[in-house]
Amino acid sequence: MNIVLCADESYARYGSVVMASVIAHAINIEQIHFFMLTPGMSEETKNCLRESVERSGAALDVIDVDVAALQGFKAGRFGIAALLRLLMHRYLPADCKRIIYLDCDLLVRSDLSELWSMPLNGHTAAATINLYSSSSRGARKLPDDYFNSGVMLVDMTAWREKCVGERALAYLEREGDNFQYPDQDALNRVLEGDWCWLPAEWNFQPTAYAAVEKRYPHLFTHMASLETAIRHPRIVHFIGSVKPWHAKCVHPFQEDFIAYSRHTAWPIDSKALASSLSWTERIRMAFKQPKIRRRRRLTQA
Repeated sequence: MNIVLCADESYARYGSVVMASVIAHAINIEQIHFFMLTPGMSEETKNCLRESVERSGAALDVIDVDVAALQGFKAGRFGIAALLRLLMHRYLPADCKRIIYLDCDLLVRSDLSELWSMPLNGHTAAATINLYSSSSRGARKLPDDYFNSGVMLVDMTAWREKCVGERALAYLEREGDNFQYPDQDALNRVLEGDWCWLPAEWNFQPTAYAAVEKRYPHLFTHMASLETAIRHPRIVHFIGSVKPWHAKCVHPFQEDFIAYSRHTAWPIDSKALASSLSWTERIRMAFKQPKIRRRRRLTQA
């Protein structure tokens, strides 16, 4: 099972948490091969990553990517590492026929072998719908079939043959100034009509809570899938600018992410996070706790 992540020095520690959660739920750990593409990180960081993974029996290759091909592209707050997967066909082994791509702001809660074995039915990739509120969807004029690229099952043979990476970069070069999510927007353009749906539990996004509670009309046809995802999220995706390693995070699964960080070389200190808040911020966070706990209880252990 080939799993691809992309991270720079600052995000390597969070990628390590993702890998730790994959390993914790894997039935056949020795069959897992991670590939982490990086624009550059220290040897110390690489060694810490390898030690965390290889002591479990899984394999990890940390691959340095020449980012010269990405010079001039705007990645915004996501950083250049977000664009590396558009070059993955150049760096993954030729015998790598299928991969699972994972962002580094995820938490895996299930064995990934079921995702790995899903049929693509002739498509290049599989992904889940990207969840938006009605207002933000209208503002961006998004199509109903716009996917979130944080979790993808990819046929690498088709990816290479159809030049998906090069075509996505070409879109970025021509229209990147109009893209809010550079790599994701470009992949949606290139893979239009060439991807299939993954059930929502394989990329559980927090917007699902509000979508179900408020019965968003534009997501009505996905409501049953979202309700299932809330009860049994297989992969939790911490989308948005506030992440579980931030003190102001109000995601119901923040503590789960912090718990898995303790299996890496970079444990997150939840007490230090809390103490970094001002008293006013602590009071605000306290008022949010009932809602956080209520939503967390919706998920079955």
